[in-house]
Amino acid sequence: MNIKELEKELLSYGVENPREEALIIIEHLFNKSRAALMLEKESDFSSPELDALLEKRREHIPLQYIFGSWEFMGKEFYVSPDCLIPRPDTEILVEKSLEILKNSGDVAENAKGTAQNAELKNSGKHVEVADLCTGSGCIGLSLLMYGDVGSMTLMDISEGALNMAIKNAQRHNLQNKCQFILSDITRDMPNKKFDIIVSNPPYIPSKDIEGLSCEVKKEPSLALDGGEDGLDIIRFLIGDGLSYLKENGKMLIEFGYDQGDIMDTLLREKCDTGSIKSYEILYDYGKNPRVAVIYV
Repeated sequence: MNIKELEKELLSYGVENPREEALIIIEHLFNKSRAALMLEKESDFSSPELDALLEKRREHIPLQYIFGSWEFMGKEFYVSPDCLIPRPDTEILVEKSLEILKNSGDVAENAKGTAQNAELKNSGKHVEVADLCTGSGCIGLSLLMYGDVGSMTLMDISEGALNMAIKNAQRHNLQNKCQFILSDITRDMPNKKFDIIVSNPPYIPSKDIEGLSCEVKKEPSLALDGGEDGLDIIRFLIGDGLSYLKENGKMLIEFGYDQGDIMDTLLREKCDTGSIKSYEILYDYGKNPRVAVIYV
C-alpha cells in the first residue's frame, strides 16, 4: 500500500484530512521524515502494524489514542481514552499564560527596592499556578517547562485523567514541582489561593454531544459535556472560582468557538459588579473566540 492508496483507504473511513493523516501514519510507523516521504510516494508500506492501525481507524479510534501520545507545545504527551486529546487551539491559552508570567517577572525585575520581587523574577518560586480540569496535564506541565513557575496544582475529577497527568509529569521530570488532586473542583477546591488559574473545562452543551464526530465521541464525556448550555463549569470558574485567586490574579479559560457572545456578556456583568477588573477574549487559529483572560 503506497501513500495514495492509504489516503484513499482513510477517506473511505470518513477521515477529515486523509492526506495529512496518511503522511503522519507513515512517519510514525516507519520513522520516515516528511521530506523522505516526498521521494517515496510509490513505495509499498504494507505491514502487519499498518493493518492493525487501520483496523482501529476503521472503528473511528482517534489516531492520538492509537499512538498513545501526541505533540503539544513542541513536546510529546501521553494520551489515552481517559483524557482529552491536546489540540493546537489550546496552545493559545498556554502562550498567553507564558506572556503573563514573563510580564509579571519583568515588572518584578524593574520594581524598586524589594529583594523579594527580584527573587520572584529570578526563581519564580512564589508563583503558584493551578490547572483545573487538567486532563493529560499538557497545559499546566507546558507552563512549568516554558515559564517561571514555582508550583503547579493539577486537578481533575477523573482518576484516569489525573493518572495520565502524573505519567506526563514523570515523563518530563516535573513531578517534584506538582501537586495532583483528584476532586470535583465545584465542590472541593484546596484551601489556598493562586496567582494564575488555567482551565480547559468541558464546554459542549449536553444536547450537542450526540452530533459530534465519531472520533470526538471516543473522548471521555466528562471532558466534553458542560451541561445544558455547556457553561456549568465555566460559571463556577467565573463565580466562586474567582475566590481562589490572589490579589491581582489572572484566570484563563478555554471555551467553545460559538460561545464568544455569551462569555462576553457574562464577563461584562462581572466587570459591572466589580467582581473582576477587566477581561479580554483571544481568538483561535480559525479566528473564532476561544480563550477568556480574566484580571481580578
